[in-house]
Amino acid sequence: MQLHLGTLYVVQLTTFTLLTLAVLLMGLRYPQEQALRHWGIGGILASVSMLLIALRPAIPLWLSVEVANIVLFAALSLTWSGALALEQRPVRWRLQFSLVFLASALLLAISNAPAYFEQRAALYSSCYMMFNLLTLRVFVSSPHRQRLGYRLITTLVLLLMLAQMGRITLAMHFSQGELAGSPFFAMANFVLILLEFAKILAFIFVCFEALEIRLYKLAMHDPLTGLYNRRAFHDQAALRLAVHAGQPVALLVLDLDFFKQVNDHHGHQAGDDVLVHLARLLHAQLAPFDALYGRSGGEEFVILLTGNAANLAPLIAENIRGALAADAIQTSDAQHIQQTTSIGLAGGIAGQHTLRQLIMEADMALYQAKQQGRDCVRGAMNTL
Repeated sequence: MQLHLGTLYVVQLTTFTLLTLAVLLMGLRYPQEQALRHWGIGGILASVSMLLIALRPAIPLWLSVEVANIVLFAALSLTWSGALALEQRPVRWRLQFSLVFLASALLLAISNAPAYFEQRAALYSSCYMMFNLLTLRVFVSSPHRQRLGYRLITTLVLLLMLAQMGRITLAMHFSQGELAGSPFFAMANFVLILLEFAKILAFIFVCFEALEIRLYKLAMHDPLTGLYNRRAFHDQAALRLAVHAGQPVALLVLDLDFFKQVNDHHGHQAGDDVLVHLARLLHAQLAPFDALYGRSGGEEFVILLTGNAANLAPLIAENIRGALAADAIQTSDAQHIQQTTSIGLAGGIAGQHTLRQLIMEADMALYQAKQQGRDCVRGAMNTL
């Protein structure tokens, strides 16, 4: 039984080391993924520690016990810091160092105790649970906690903590070094390594899950304003029209007046500031309504109103126009720009009017607004 578990331990350790090395290399390849670097380095340290423990009969006791467990404490702290990095929270290095130092000091303090092995096993398990509790807190308090990867990590960390509680229970039932030779203790360590292996896989999964979400947002959102881009708006608008079939809808097309002059006279950074300002204004003005909106390109924005909001489209459009014109926009380089917008409006019934028809009518109304002096709202009121 011992030989069998020992062979499995070597296989597990080798696989675990290769996997954590792959995590570290991915973290180095993608600098923005700081969590992978934390977890990769932590995994490598854990592998070193487990190797030192496995070599205990052949190397000095202080190396396979004190050093091995101190390295494990450092590895566990990097699991916590990796979770913080994933959530883009500040890593509290001083606190991490203090906790590792405290755990190491306690370990060294009991190194000469009579029941040293059992006490060390209980102490390690307690420290292990402390670091995992800190990691668990990060994932549980995350706004992304409902994601599959987060739920998977939370489950695995809870299982690891339960396994360590079992380890502590075993330590309480053995004394004078008997725990070291117990097949139950060997099996508990085997299960822990299996769970750690699964946790590393879950870390990889959650990073790729976050990367996939970021790529989706980049594909669907305008990088400057954060609003839907043209493609995403058209896709979402088509879905809304299908859902609200038979109900009134309205489409607004906004175009910033003389925007080229802003870029020419104030610089492109000032132009970007104006676009961002308008995006924030749209958020504020449209928050109470069932509205879909995005940047369709350049200085043009588009809004789809459904349900009761569609009946208020002329008022909403006028409020947006007035709010933009009311105050000068202060740019990041302290310039003040007075900006206006022209708005074209079209309305109809979802299912009877296609998105293409609404956009064409709103574009024609926008053209009228520009021809009639700009800074105004014009619309095909007969369709509303």
